[in-house]
Amino acid sequence: MIVLGIDTATSMVSVAVVNGTTVLASSELRSDRRHAEDLTPMIDFVVKRAGLAFRELDAVAVNVGPGLFTGMRVGIAAAQALAYALSVPLVGVDGLEALVAAVPAASAEHVEIIVPTIDARRREVAWAMHSVESRRVVAPQVGGLEDLLAGVRERGQHCLFVGDFARRHRDDIISGLGPQAWNVSFGDDALDWPHAKQVALIAHERLLHDEALPQHVPRVGALYLREADAEINWVTRSNV
Repeated sequence: MIVLGIDTATSMVSVAVVNGTTVLASSELRSDRRHAEDLTPMIDFVVKRAGLAFRELDAVAVNVGPGLFTGMRVGIAAAQALAYALSVPLVGVDGLEALVAAVPAASAEHVEIIVPTIDARRREVAWAMHSVESRRVVAPQVGGLEDLLAGVRERGQHCLFVGDFARRHRDDIISGLGPQAWNVSFGDDALDWPHAKQVALIAHERLLHDEALPQHVPRVGALYLREADAEINWVTRSNV
């Protein structure tokens, strides 16, 4: 089964095509608010690099967040339009789950819980918790760093932090955990961002188990976790 994966939920835009568990082609680009301009040529490039025509795609998958509001909308809109045009299934994938899926087995040795993190801006972080078998044990949520640390303290297990947010705030996390800091480790920069490769591979696995079926009008919802900044600012001004 050939799946096209799209990820525009963070500042790292990526596209990939997989056939089963084999990655046929992929591309990534650090995008500075140019998601819409970068995405279309990247999709065209990756499909051609894989030696395929668009009609050969069996499904489309997209990172639905959490992440940048505009970025998520760009990716979801493109994925929905493409899936509709090709009459193929559309699968939405949680970006935090995609981060966990990228963790090499060797990095997860002696680890009980993997904690993926994505910068949610406004001094907040989106995070979740997964077992090393990729089973989610704490649902995606957004909050301040102290909320994340409270969740880690409550588990009291050996945690591997991945994602750009955790790596940049490593010292704050270690300091905030105090005596429990010995029980945590951090992924390297290769695990900073979710990637379309994992998005496509996760979607392929779900399609094999009939967890995502063809839809007449393919649609997926964004995993926002909170209101957009513009909506928050509007409410604030309205209450003044």
